[in-house]
Amino acid sequence: MSLIFSTENGWIISHLKYLNNIYTDVKDGNTECKLIFNKTLFEINSQYLRQNQIIQSEQQEGISLQSKTKKRKRSKLLPEEDLKEINYIKQMFNKIISIGKMEGLFPTNISSDNNEAARLASQRFYQDTFSNEIENFYGCNDTDVVITSELKEKRYVFPQKCKFYCYDVRDITKKLELNNQYDFILLDPPWWNKSIRRKKSKYSEASYKMMYNEELAKIPIGKLLCSSGLVAIWCTNAPSHLHSIFNNIFPSWGITYRAKWYWVKITEAGNTICNFNIAPGKQPYELLVLGSILNGNEINIPDGKLLISVPSAVHSHKPPLTEIMKEYLPNEPKCLEIFARYLLPRWTSWGLEVLKFQHLSLYTIIEERKEIENNINMDVNKLIN
Repeated sequence: MSLIFSTENGWIISHLKYLNNIYTDVKDGNTECKLIFNKTLFEINSQYLRQNQIIQSEQQEGISLQSKTKKRKRSKLLPEEDLKEINYIKQMFNKIISIGKMEGLFPTNISSDNNEAARLASQRFYQDTFSNEIENFYGCNDTDVVITSELKEKRYVFPQKCKFYCYDVRDITKKLELNNQYDFILLDPPWWNKSIRRKKSKYSEASYKMMYNEELAKIPIGKLLCSSGLVAIWCTNAPSHLHSIFNNIFPSWGITYRAKWYWVKITEAGNTICNFNIAPGKQPYELLVLGSILNGNEINIPDGKLLISVPSAVHSHKPPLTEIMKEYLPNEPKCLEIFARYLLPRWTSWGLEVLKFQHLSLYTIIEERKEIENNINMDVNKLIN
């Protein structure tokens, strides 16, 4: 559904297509309809530039040779291993994206305006969905039908066979059975981040509750994951976080490192959303670190794969991994996402923002005007705790 192109080096996917494919057949009251996600949030038509960068870009022809030389010298200050990794990602990205462009996967008539519409849509999203979000509830849609339902006087859409828990992660042992049941566990931790901390002081709707790495290490992943299961954790480019995964978090979970993949973020035209190595720590990609149970069944996980997609304009709205993980998981796997911000069919989702992208204000409802029997009930209200 989301997979647009696949090679031995990685994948090109569409997050927007995935969302729209999930909600092609929805029960909304007594009517069947389909939902279309707000595509404006994915209208990334150019690299993200600050105002001072725009001015510099306009004056690009006047940049002196001396200035260019300084930039080259600055890049050489990066550790050799980091430069080697960046060069590898650049080479693999150019290899995949060039084929994708030859296949006509990217339009050539994109107008660039520094993503103005996506920026405004993102701001409206924060304003419309932030209002002291409700916590401490759980629910499920046990049916094979996508349905809409009201929860706490707001209306949401729930994919088929989904379960969700809106609790602090520190309460996970109280709500989930620790019987090594999941084949795949995905985490998108709220890493401690200075820029997010600064945002929090300016406007709280763009911030979230951050956690220290020591707290993340205490999540009982080893008791939730089956012996042949896989763990994947999204990670920023901050070396301290990556080192913590290798040296503290994975060992505490009883997990051994298997592979590191790279989510490369692109514009609608297929270009990276910022330059590679424009400055140390600022790259057009994030990391996905994969691991498995120590002494568990061996799973062949290739290293260095690239996941390429147009990102959402909303912070930390990660692309779906369901399709690209299929070949590494059993049929009908039991999957759990921790720190989830949206629901997935047949997944269990846990997080304080678990319904963030399920609100119907993010979708356009296209009614089919087909009356159906009203015999499918959402179990959310019954399971409110």
